[in-house]
Amino acid sequence: MSTSHRQPSPNDNSDNNGDVEETPINTAGAFVSGFTYFPDSSPPIQEHLPLPSSTNSIDEEKTLNAHVPSTPPSISKDRSLEKPPSDVRPSISQTSMSTRPALSTGRKIAISGIVTFTTAMSAAGQMGLTIALPKIQTELNMLATDLQWIQSAYTLTNGCFLLLSGRIADVYGRKLVFIVGVAWYAIWCLIGGFMKNGVGLIITRALAGVGAAISTPSAIGIIAANFEGRARSTAFASFSAGAPIGAGFGLVLGGVCTAFAPTTWRACLWCLAGISVPPVVLGWFFIPPDHTLPTGKDRSIDWVGATMVTCGLVLLQFVLTDGLSAPHGWRTGYIIALLILGVALIFAFFFWEQYVVTRTSKPPLTSPKLWTRANGKLASVYFIGFATWMCFASLFYHATLFYQQVQDLSPIGAMLRFLPCPISGVLCNIIVAGLIASVRTQWIVCVGTLSTGIASILFALAPPGGIYWAYPFNGMWSCVLGADFLMATGSIFVSALSLQSEQSVAGALFQTLVQLGGSFGLAFTTLINQSIYDDRISSGNSESLALLDGLRAAFWLGAAFCFLAFLVAAVMLRGMGKIGKGVKRRKHDTEGVASEVDGDQDPESKGKTNESDSM
Repeated sequence: MSTSHRQPSPNDNSDNNGDVEETPINTAGAFVSGFTYFPDSSPPIQEHLPLPSSTNSIDEEKTLNAHVPSTPPSISKDRSLEKPPSDVRPSISQTSMSTRPALSTGRKIAISGIVTFTTAMSAAGQMGLTIALPKIQTELNMLATDLQWIQSAYTLTNGCFLLLSGRIADVYGRKLVFIVGVAWYAIWCLIGGFMKNGVGLIITRALAGVGAAISTPSAIGIIAANFEGRARSTAFASFSAGAPIGAGFGLVLGGVCTAFAPTTWRACLWCLAGISVPPVVLGWFFIPPDHTLPTGKDRSIDWVGATMVTCGLVLLQFVLTDGLSAPHGWRTGYIIALLILGVALIFAFFFWEQYVVTRTSKPPLTSPKLWTRANGKLASVYFIGFATWMCFASLFYHATLFYQQVQDLSPIGAMLRFLPCPISGVLCNIIVAGLIASVRTQWIVCVGTLSTGIASILFALAPPGGIYWAYPFNGMWSCVLGADFLMATGSIFVSALSLQSEQSVAGALFQTLVQLGGSFGLAFTTLINQSIYDDRISSGNSESLALLDGLRAAFWLGAAFCFLAFLVAAVMLRGMGKIGKGVKRRKHDTEGVASEVDGDQDPESKGKTNESDSM
């Protein structure tokens, strides 16, 4: 992508707090994503300053202070000062951007569309067989307790292999890993359609989830490596829009195939396999090759850490999924043992990563410093995503039960009531693409989390015989605001605060926590739902009343999770500024990444820079 730097001026001085403003970079060309168009006349975009680094990501983090002058160099109109000082080498991101050939507008649109398919594919894979579960149970003679694993197996592998896949993409090339992931997904969807028993179907769904996990982090890295400024914000908004589009498409496809196709649910899997082929072919021709890949010891993968975190996540996800259906529920012996082992492996992973960073010269799977960047703001975004998905995922599940068990609707009737979600999701991401450069990120995130929490309350208050357009409809369209506002802004923020060599794994960490939040939320809300249901039944209440009270308790708990995310966003994201306008870096930043998001701060905010930095 071609860029043009402005001429330095004598007025480019650092402020009293040691902040150095970014050098504005004009992004040439136009970018179109979905229904959003940004012309060549868009305002200048602020991007990263020339940063000292080495070709080794470990050296880049450990020795950065040695390269940064204690005082900013004097600025004059001498063109020689446009180059970095002789003792400061250009960063990986700068080197890659300077050597990368310019991409045409059409190619940018194609790349954005191809990677957007990844989230659509993943969501469609999760929702495609939801409507067909009763048909699958009858045809394959599956037990009701085993039926949930058709969905859970896909979700489990999709969430647990993201971190390892992100590191592999950063090391071996995002284009290659992306194509392999989508092809792997297509193969196992195709094979799954031929399964004659429940075990075989569950295994193929798990393997298809691995394909989605392989392709998602590499797609994030492809956007970060090939887009800049406002075009990058729009590409991430388009990428996030794939989730509601895919979920809606999966529901409709599953319902239509189950109701009208001779092969019912098998036709749904074959369709998912077929639509995965074009992105593989188009990705090979349109996605540029990776211009900068790690070399030497930076090319290694922390397999010990990868094994710890992957096994720990698998065990934890399994326990959260199987806890209620186990013979004695959460008190079942193997559930308790696997829960302790899973949590122990995840804690061991964090200690191991710290050991790798401090005692070895090898790169970690994920840098521990990801949790402390921007004075904890990045960790706050991770937690907000986790807590928001605790509400969002559980709301979708219990809304399905509300429609079918309380209101006694058919599967097709329930499916139709979910259609406002994908439509609202697409509109949300278009809004984010237009507002990301002019509205504070904190406001976008707070509005989103608050809306999802209110949506859960609307379902908690919905009467069993009430009309759809009163409470449920408004809950359906508003529940996706938190998910889609957060995914787009969160992905952009994570990308801005990540080194070029860790874009995929940093994005994978965000996606992993989101998936894990959904599993935790579903487990907690299902537990309280079942507890209230059992209590009402034992008290002599009717089954319909027990079902309604249990679901209402689940909705109220989900709302509490979202309001917790809102409070964290309101407190921890103060002073975050506007992501779409670029980033601001402090001189004493020790990692070679942005430490704050820049924006047009009001005078009061500017006067409290130290206060916001201390958060």
